[in-house]
Amino acid sequence: MNLLRRVGITLIVVCARPALGQVDPTASHSGTSRPTPVVSASRLSGSIKLDGKLDEPAWASASPVTSFTQTDPTEGAPASEKTEVRVLVGPDALYIGARLYESDPRNIRPRLSRRDESVDGDIFAVALDSRHDHLTAYYFRVTAGGALRDAVAGGPNGLDLTWDAVWDAAVSTDSAGWSAEIRIPFSQLPYNRGDRVWGIQFERYRWNKQEDDFFAFTPKKEVGGVARYGHLVGLGDLPAPSRVEITPYVSTRAEYLKVPPGSPFRDGKDYFASTGVDFKYRLTSSMTVSTTVNPDFGQVEVDPAVVNLTAFETFFPEKRPFFVEGSELFRFGDLRTFNSYGSPTFFFSRRIGRQPHREISGPSVVFLDAPQQSTIAAAAKLTGKTRSGWSTGILDAVTTHEIANFVDTLGVRGHAEVEPLSNYFVGRLRREMREGNTVIGSLLTAVNRDLHDPALRNLLRSSAYVGGLDLNHSWKNRDWAFDASFAGSQVYGTSSVIAATQQSSARYFQRPDAKSFHFDPDRTSLSGYAGQMALIKGGGLHWGGNLAYQFSSPGLEVNDLGFESQTDRRAVSTDLHYQENKPGRFLRNWLVAGFTNQTWNYDGDIVFNNYASFAEGTFNNFAGFFVRSDYGAESFDDRLTRGGPVAGQPRSIATELDLFSDRRKVYSGTISLYRKADVKGQLTRIVSLQLAVQPRPGVRFSFGPELQNGYFLAQYVTSSSDPLAIRTYGQRYVFATLDQTTLALVTRADWTFTPKASLQIYLQPLISAGDYSSFKELRAPRTFDFEVYGRDVGTVSKTGGVYTIDPDGNPATLNSIQLGDPNFNFRSLRGNGVFRWEYRPGSALFFVWQQQRVGSEPFGDFDFSRDFRGLIRQHPDNVFTIKATYYLAH
Repeated sequence: MNLLRRVGITLIVVCARPALGQVDPTASHSGTSRPTPVVSASRLSGSIKLDGKLDEPAWASASPVTSFTQTDPTEGAPASEKTEVRVLVGPDALYIGARLYESDPRNIRPRLSRRDESVDGDIFAVALDSRHDHLTAYYFRVTAGGALRDAVAGGPNGLDLTWDAVWDAAVSTDSAGWSAEIRIPFSQLPYNRGDRVWGIQFERYRWNKQEDDFFAFTPKKEVGGVARYGHLVGLGDLPAPSRVEITPYVSTRAEYLKVPPGSPFRDGKDYFASTGVDFKYRLTSSMTVSTTVNPDFGQVEVDPAVVNLTAFETFFPEKRPFFVEGSELFRFGDLRTFNSYGSPTFFFSRRIGRQPHREISGPSVVFLDAPQQSTIAAAAKLTGKTRSGWSTGILDAVTTHEIANFVDTLGVRGHAEVEPLSNYFVGRLRREMREGNTVIGSLLTAVNRDLHDPALRNLLRSSAYVGGLDLNHSWKNRDWAFDASFAGSQVYGTSSVIAATQQSSARYFQRPDAKSFHFDPDRTSLSGYAGQMALIKGGGLHWGGNLAYQFSSPGLEVNDLGFESQTDRRAVSTDLHYQENKPGRFLRNWLVAGFTNQTWNYDGDIVFNNYASFAEGTFNNFAGFFVRSDYGAESFDDRLTRGGPVAGQPRSIATELDLFSDRRKVYSGTISLYRKADVKGQLTRIVSLQLAVQPRPGVRFSFGPELQNGYFLAQYVTSSSDPLAIRTYGQRYVFATLDQTTLALVTRADWTFTPKASLQIYLQPLISAGDYSSFKELRAPRTFDFEVYGRDVGTVSKTGGVYTIDPDGNPATLNSIQLGDPNFNFRSLRGNGVFRWEYRPGSALFFVWQQQRVGSEPFGDFDFSRDFRGLIRQHPDNVFTIKATYYLAH
């Protein structure tokens, strides 16, 4: 029977309850005696010119709210400067006007930045719980300089900045302070038209005094957030928002790349053009269908360069607009813990449109023209919530089959399919109860591929399914919470594909000493499960913490549409911390914590055994510190041999110290020091520095050099069959000592000319050198002991860049191991420049330049002067893109 059927992945049916929006606006928040603050909106008469000056008669007719309370620096005290906020309901938009008085206007910090950037300055923000579900709000911020930011608030990570709305704001400054006008179209907010009450929060931040003032105040000892917002009343009969939104785009791209001489596919100067459209249709005011045809998913900022010597994939976050918008409705298995082991990501949208799986290479291929990503023919999603507390997220995408063209050594052209036609589906359903204190949800994902090509049939899984249930439950005014989830997976494919799945670095079913699983080369499917549960104490004046248990079975596989690095894990995590938010003689606030992480595989071997503590605080001069210490007790490592027997993991101690300066200054910085050493002599050291300079409101430079040095005794090299290696199950597992040094410098320069026009430059040079020495083999399972070739056993020699290892010292035997020179000097420079001009709300023009230089040499030693010169001499690949979008709403 199919696993998903066995675990009962079905829609969740629960009893209906009264509509979320119908509440008493004067009622107190649950569990408190404080009345909920209320702001009353007025109907807009006439029009508003968005110039930041509240001089229209409509503003004078609206009743202002003036009661604001400090969270910092003096918790619970009235705001030190007066703030007035008014709300108007227009025919198609909500208007917020704020008058922010300042006794000395010279204290105002009018910072400018590109949209959604973090900014140091005076701000005013409004957050709207337009569905009034007490879970999710939509956040809009403007600085005294006019910089905009929008986000979804209420998730486990605070603000989700990937959400972008079409809205506008303007600011002005005078002798009494500054003011802001904000216009938010109703089309950008999900709501139920019959509701008469929304949740609302206003925030004012005064940079010079580091003062944070809120309209709806929540003491720090209590859990705040969307559930503790005030009430917005007086909305009346809300209008139906625009039903249709269309955003067509057109882009051109010029690529100047280094290509092999005589290539029939590229000449090094190639030009491309594309067009497409995003389309939104509102079924109701809170339910939206979004589609995209031939989407342009070019990233504005490149992924950083990394040197990955592990067996695991590097995670890069999603940046593509179609997928990030509304992504909060697809989140599954949120744990509100302070410390946990980690769980798989069951929906990772970067799998859609990824680089093709099949690589065409070999000595017979002379020239190759292969696609760098799969084409998304079309994608559609349905997102929204109902008045009764149901939220839905459904996404379906189709990627086309991809062809690579090549020329062989005989000059004959050929082609091969490198990615099949594929369909990706995600369905998410949640039920919210008890004013958002209890949420039950389900998830289903499916990937199906058309594998008519035999080569792809033996490379990719034909289908993959994941289903799960999750629960988030809070009580006692959200001071306490219990979160849990359970999911199952099932994948299908040919025996060779499932064999590769069993042998992947996530599970290593071929491990010879495994007890809880075994490798089966004849399997054509694989199933597994994962789950987690956590008890969290989040509220309280001083004490907080959590206890979490998480597990993932050896057969779990979610990487077709999710992200996981390791399965076969059971983990227990704890946290206990004490915080003080009342300013004292030296510190404005501080926190100390102790926490533990213990992880076992399904055989019962402890593979992570960590005890840690940290302390952090902010001084009264706004500088601060973070210090942490970790003790790693002796444990086992079932991944070190990459499919071989379990090895040992020595005891270690790690320490970290971070110091940061007052970020209010023109010059600010952070220095970080990290050191980890174990009883065997392995050592890791990292020194990093972050420097920021902001000489003008719209100009900011930042520099982030980081130097890493690692000395590792057991860097995996290879394995080789040898029946004489009885102690290690007939395999020799070859390692080396690795001395690696990496230097990286992340540099950013931002010029914001106006709130709608900005230029950003990003550069990341990286140099990494790795020197391999003392080749050795694992002496025995469950140890961290090695026999060094040339000293303890056998011989090792190097001829013409090839190492030959004779484990028994006799070159005439057949068990010698040959490998190329693993030493490396990797050099990379990645950078881009982006000019963005939002010439009208929702419509933008981009000019993008991207450059990459990549090269390597087998020196092994780190020489900055030599390697930097080598990096500069590398031929640059340059890509120039112009893209224009135009937003239409009806």
